[in-house]
Amino acid sequence: MSDINRIDLRLVDTTILLVFLGAMRHRKATMVAEEMGLTQPAVSHALKRLRNLYNDPLFLRRAHGLEPTALALELEPKIREIVQKISETLEGAEVFDPLTAAVEVRLGAFDYELSSLLPQLVAQVHGKSPNMRIHAFPVHNQEALEAIKEGQIDMAIGYFDVPVLAERTFVRQELYVENYVVAGRHDHPLLSKNLTLERMSSAKYLQISPHGPIQNRVDHALNLQGYNRDVRTVVPSLFTALSIVESSDLLVTLPKRVADLNARRFAISHRPLPMDGREFRIDVVRHVRDANNPLHFWLIDQLLDCTAGVAR
Repeated sequence: MSDINRIDLRLVDTTILLVFLGAMRHRKATMVAEEMGLTQPAVSHALKRLRNLYNDPLFLRRAHGLEPTALALELEPKIREIVQKISETLEGAEVFDPLTAAVEVRLGAFDYELSSLLPQLVAQVHGKSPNMRIHAFPVHNQEALEAIKEGQIDMAIGYFDVPVLAERTFVRQELYVENYVVAGRHDHPLLSKNLTLERMSSAKYLQISPHGPIQNRVDHALNLQGYNRDVRTVVPSLFTALSIVESSDLLVTLPKRVADLNARRFAISHRPLPMDGREFRIDVVRHVRDANNPLHFWLIDQLLDCTAGVAR
């Protein structure tokens, strides 16, 4: 078979492919013309275009009709697959059936979302889609976005800087609006009454940071007011942090949802931050190539169900 170059591809249309399949099926040009509603000259012209394209006669005229060449026999399953793919594309996206779908969904998120959202999501998904598998990866922010670009994960959940998402590579859906709080052990003296900026800045803190930086949105908000936090300990994970905080004088800033869910498990209390600008969005982000993926639509609906009770 001769190679098909870019110029040759422009000569291909669905009509000549359908004529080819019709000729393979009926072996008579008159029957192909009748089936497709074409004239016999039109069918002959389509077959001529195919012969020129492949540099092969494709069909030999015999007394009983058209006899396919060896190349035509080789091409038939490939062309049939092409026509089928075109047909599926024109019919639109396949409907996602959660009861029968056997797929794996790869999610990226930070400790906060993994601990507060994933348990509920897993329970809900497995109740509705028993054959679905969920694989969670501890990636967030820029690392998560790069993983989405590379196809390593399907979507990411968390807080993302708006400028990063401004490019048209991603689509996002808001799940809920979160607030930061200050958390510490139940009997921590600074949590016995409402916090002030002065009292808050006088405390010693633990910071959760999987990659090293010890400044977050709370620090930036404090800096704008002329205050700083005294960070004495940095750990990479949420549960390590809560285990330390519940038995020490250190405080930690956490999303309110995370603090509420872990208050009894780790014997901690929390207070709202004494400043404005505490709110931030939690989004689910995915690549634009999956903007119309029915599986993604269904999974996002489950995430929205799981977060429906979160106060805005």
